[in-house]
Amino acid sequence: MMTDSELFQAVRSGWPQLMGIFAIIWWSRKIDLKVKDHASRLDRHENRLTHFEATQQQQALQLARIEESLSGIKLTLDRIYTQMSERSRIQHHNERTIPPR
Repeated sequence: MMTDSELFQAVRSGWPQLMGIFAIIWWSRKIDLKVKDHASRLDRHENRLTHFEATQQQQALQLARIEESLSGIKLTLDRIYTQMSERSRIQHHNERTIPPR
């Protein structure tokens, strides 16, 4: 059986190792908590990125539709301008040939 003095010597000689083990356990737990926190943040950022990519794709489709509509409007305006120009030329030509009353 150990006496108090021997027990004290055993604890005293093992104290640095116990403190080292405790420090390693505390440090590894702290790292584990940080990793879990960063993993949840990474998941949140991944979800946001996925949402932004979907939004970007929708906006690209809308932009393509707008450009297509503008192209159609331009063709219509060009056609109207051409018709108005032809009428104007015919009217000017008629005004020169028909004397005013």
